Amino acid sequence: MTEWEYKIVDLSNDGLFSNSDEPTEAGLDALGERGWELAASLTGSSRSLGGRPKSETSALVFKRPKE
Repeated sequence: MTEWEYKIVDLSNDGLFSNSDEPTEAGLDALGERGWELAASLTGSSRSLGGRPKSETSALVFKRPKE
């Protein structure tokens, strides 16, 4: 049975994706080269001005097999 390790990348923190809230292809490529695979995105919702709900991805969850 495969055992997994996980990495949660909080998109509200700068640093991992070139000081941006958005992941870049280079940042994702770097994770992939280290064996990380995107497993899920964590999405929350908030109310904007006017009361309309807004969904936004707050974190990405990556996994890779334990060595």
